[in-house]
Amino acid sequence: MYLSKLSVQGFKTFAKKTSLSFLPPAADRYPLTSIVGPNGSGKSNLADAIRWVLGEQSMKLLRGKKSEDVIFSGSEGRGRSGFAEVSITLDNSDKMMPIDYSEVTITRRLYRDGNSEYLLNDGSARLADIQLLLAQANVGQRSYSVIGQGMIDHILVSTPEERKSFFDDATGVKPLQLKRHEAILKLKRTLENLTDVEMLVQEIEPRLRSLKRQVSRLSEREEVERELRGMETSYYGTLWWKLIDELAGIKSQFTEIDARILEKRSELEVIETRTKAVENSETGEDAGLAALQKVYREKQRERDACRQAQFQVEKEIELTKVRAQSNWAPLPLLKIVEEIDGLDVLLKNLKSLKDIDALHTAIDGVLDKVVGLNKRLRKPNPEDIKPDPALLEKKASLAIEEQRIKAELVEQEREIDAYAQKEKEVRTELIDMQRELREKQTQIHLLENQRNSIQIEAARIDERQKNLNREMDEAMGNFAVKARTNRQTLAGSGDPTHNKIDTDVLYPEIQRLRYKIELIGGIDPEIVVEFEDTKKRFEFLDEQLKDLRSAINATEKIVIELDEDIATQSKKVFALINKEFEKYFKILFNGGSCSLIKLSKEDLKADEETEVTPERVFEDTGEAERDKTDAIRERIAAYDDGVVGIDIQATPPGKKLKSLNLLSGGERALTSIALLSAIMAVNPAPFVVLDEVDAALDESNTLRFASILDDLSKNSQFIVVTHNRATMEKADILYGVTMGDDGISNLLSVKLEEMASGGTARR
Repeated sequence: MYLSKLSVQGFKTFAKKTSLSFLPPAADRYPLTSIVGPNGSGKSNLADAIRWVLGEQSMKLLRGKKSEDVIFSGSEGRGRSGFAEVSITLDNSDKMMPIDYSEVTITRRLYRDGNSEYLLNDGSARLADIQLLLAQANVGQRSYSVIGQGMIDHILVSTPEERKSFFDDATGVKPLQLKRHEAILKLKRTLENLTDVEMLVQEIEPRLRSLKRQVSRLSEREEVERELRGMETSYYGTLWWKLIDELAGIKSQFTEIDARILEKRSELEVIETRTKAVENSETGEDAGLAALQKVYREKQRERDACRQAQFQVEKEIELTKVRAQSNWAPLPLLKIVEEIDGLDVLLKNLKSLKDIDALHTAIDGVLDKVVGLNKRLRKPNPEDIKPDPALLEKKASLAIEEQRIKAELVEQEREIDAYAQKEKEVRTELIDMQRELREKQTQIHLLENQRNSIQIEAARIDERQKNLNREMDEAMGNFAVKARTNRQTLAGSGDPTHNKIDTDVLYPEIQRLRYKIELIGGIDPEIVVEFEDTKKRFEFLDEQLKDLRSAINATEKIVIELDEDIATQSKKVFALINKEFEKYFKILFNGGSCSLIKLSKEDLKADEETEVTPERVFEDTGEAERDKTDAIRERIAAYDDGVVGIDIQATPPGKKLKSLNLLSGGERALTSIALLSAIMAVNPAPFVVLDEVDAALDESNTLRFASILDDLSKNSQFIVVTHNRATMEKADILYGVTMGDDGISNLLSVKLEEMASGGTARR
């Protein structure tokens, strides 16, 4: 790789577009290009242009104060430029730069409004991407690729950590450091994301636990409700279908007795018709017998009315019992707890009683409370329910009235029989018919009593059915319809299940499950939705945590591997540079000694002026600040070689000096040239720009310097800005820079081969 072309427009004094072309390498060496010109002509601006296009951000190194200082500011004969643009074209035939182009053009453009851009082969690019490509090709804007005016001894007067950045380029670890820097930044971003996710997880986790407990309770409630629903279905279904069967049986009995009553009434009507016919045929009917029969019939009507009233009262009494039983409700759980606590207190008080009578009284009180609590917890039987006393009194009075009427009827029947006995001879047939009539009436009366009892029972069952229907709706809701419509039977037989179910056993279990649901309490079904959403969120974040931790581990491995590669390569190349440094130092000084020494943080702690801060290391080496409290960064730091600076020791022949500050200007220049030559010999850059690095050298040292350049040109392309004749003599092509009255730099190129043959130069 070599620099084939440089184009400058609007950069400092180069207002017009100016291009410099460089010769391709020969078989054994790269052509040496010299740029010459009087002081102030702008030749050093070409070196600044190359440094600027390579990505230099320090205006101090570019000999300016602010960014717009690099844009042509105008002169008397020409207005100022609106932008500055510099392009370098690199021949990449050897693919030193890992890009699929045989020729790479890098362009940097800056406008006066502050906008800037980088172009790679006319395509927009990031500075970081360009720097990585250049570093992979062993080219860097702050390395030895561009040595600006007055900067030849900069490496000597700079701090040890600043030299570290220079030697990072020299040892070829800059690409690895850039990758490491990106890996560290990625690691920091991942750590920040990990912290954020962990904070979210810590925020969500307590809520998830709370929701999980509630959902668990809801699941328990659903299980209890499912069990309760099954028991209620069996319990209420059994009661319901038992009532249905009882009501069906009652209705069947009622139909049968009602039919018999109708039959008896038909027979009674026949007898009454015959009796009336006989009575009408008897011309001598006794008025006394007729009067007795009339009274007898009136008494019968009174008896029937009394019986009907009794029937209504008995019916009301039975319905009252059914209603009372249906309206009964068990004690609430809190009330039960209060009653039991009261019993507990009474039982504890028994221990302190010594008097037998008082003890018996207390025991009786406890038993009364236990019996009372037991009655209040059990559903009462209809027989145990006392009806309204007014109804009982009315029923008793009606019973007495009925007995009175019955006695009067018996007396009336006796009188009729006595009167009939007298008239037996003349009215035998009529009396027999009347006797038969009374028998039929008695039979009908008995059947009506049975029918009334059946009606009362039917009314009682109907009322119980209505109450049960209401209770089922309240307890079971929509499931009640299923229990009332689906009649379950035992498997393998037609026997209904209610014949095998003991409702007295089921009822306490139902109450127990209801109390259990009451203890669990009501839970909003939306809790389940929130729990599922929160669980999904938590699982997602937990998976993110795993991915982030995995990414951190993978990135740590990359950083560790890069640290090992950097340490290995740096150690190897640093030793070679040290060896070459001593070689070129002895060539330039005709003897003497020198060495390069690596410095750790401990070596620099004593000197506050040269103390290495994390910010400075980051700026110079591209490494992120290491947080010692962070366990991950501590692990990474353990693989670092700990080198943060480079010290230089140089002793010219015949002297005992080691401090660089005691060297003369020429000695510092020679030492810097020796070090620069050593680096280029070990790790040659594709091209090197030297801006008046030989200005402080005398004629003999200039010859040595020129000889070294000629030797190093075998591996690197040199572009030298110089005033020295010895350096010019080694050049293959000369570019002259001049400046007219308009303050604009102009270029004059001279190819020495053409000068030798034709004696001409061209602009």
